[in-house]
Amino acid sequence: MKRALTLVLTLLATICAVGALRWSHVDMENVRTIDVFGNFSLQIPPGLHYAALSMGLLVMGGFLAGELAASIALPRVTAYLLFGILVGPSLASWLPKGFPTLVPQAELDYLEFVQALAVSLIGLIAGSELKIPFLRTAGSRICKMLAFESAGVALCVGVLLLVVAWFGAVPFLAERTPTERWFLVAVLTALISASSPAVVVAILRETKASGAFAQTSLAMVVLKDLVLVIVISAMLAVWTSGQSQDTAWKATFGVSWHLVGSLLIGLIFALVLGVIAKRTRFRLDMVMVIAGFAIALSGKLLNVAPLIVGITAGFALTNLSPNTSRRLFSSIDNILPTTYVIFFATTGAKISLDSLMIIWPLAVGACAVRFVGCWSGLRIGGRVAGASDLERKWLWTAMVSQAGVSIALASEIHRVFAQQEWAMQLQSFMLATIVINEVFGPPLMRLGVIRSGEART
Repeated sequence: MKRALTLVLTLLATICAVGALRWSHVDMENVRTIDVFGNFSLQIPPGLHYAALSMGLLVMGGFLAGELAASIALPRVTAYLLFGILVGPSLASWLPKGFPTLVPQAELDYLEFVQALAVSLIGLIAGSELKIPFLRTAGSRICKMLAFESAGVALCVGVLLLVVAWFGAVPFLAERTPTERWFLVAVLTALISASSPAVVVAILRETKASGAFAQTSLAMVVLKDLVLVIVISAMLAVWTSGQSQDTAWKATFGVSWHLVGSLLIGLIFALVLGVIAKRTRFRLDMVMVIAGFAIALSGKLLNVAPLIVGITAGFALTNLSPNTSRRLFSSIDNILPTTYVIFFATTGAKISLDSLMIIWPLAVGACAVRFVGCWSGLRIGGRVAGASDLERKWLWTAMVSQAGVSIALASEIHRVFAQQEWAMQLQSFMLATIVINEVFGPPLMRLGVIRSGEART
């Protein structure tokens, strides 16, 4: 009790201190910097001068919130997300005029690259947990369960969306032509089916879980998201090519490069990291951080997916050079907690509560039937695949969470349909479902890990 009170007071003091700085900050929008020759340079971009303050608040506040959640047996990941929502620009817009925005949107935009670093490191860890011997023995079982789980979610969510479109409850679906309606339902069903490797990795690391349940859940989530990235990208390419013949080849090439390029660059990173690890004995943690930044930068410059690059690199390293990879991945154990805080707190700060409030009834309904689809699909799939009773009962909890991959896919879907008058309604629905699954998924995952008997904390 004393520790929890100390954490609460420290967290409040941190928020108040940043709030006071926001109230009394110097207006730097018109400040110009001086270069080495004594000349005035360009204006400092809005948001850049205090981005470090936002970063510090998200990391320190998220860490304190996570410790507070852990003290009452809740997942740290959920606390990171909720703290991000608390200090983000979305909630600030609901407060009375005069209250400062603790993490403004202009500053949050500058943290995208840091979040990409976190995604890269999480991808490396997720890939390192996938061992070829395990996949060889459990691959058939995993594919069967994944097929039934995906079919269950697709059936439940697809039927719900078609029903509400038929009755005209959702304008952006009801007012479309039959072809457009079927296409949108297919895209949204695929998006809502996505899960979160980042959440699964974070919960497994937090609970120190190891065993068949942990390996199976991570393998299922990673494989599922890789397939959905390909499927959704292909569907969007089909839509884009139907709008203009000139863009058909570009769209096809973009989809192919997004996947194949990510795999190739991941293999290159695995080769480079393997060579460096063999020649370096100290500060391998810094090597991994630099590699994470390089993967994030490659995503920006080469239009590849940092998560897929990281998973590929981690998978190749751990299976082709197990001794080297063991040293590499054990070296970053101390920086992983900070990585999770950065990723999930920044993700929470980006959540739009306005989007959630606009279309929450449909979003709640979609999430509810998604839960049913996950549970029923894996119960049936587990029985067909010969899974254990514990896997049939609790594996579905690992499939509930959504996070970075889902948000990235939602952004891409919105970009494709941005010229349509109903694009904002579509984006609001997608983000609202992701928010609900982000909040309720991690506690369910933690419960499933505990009930599996593999948690060590």
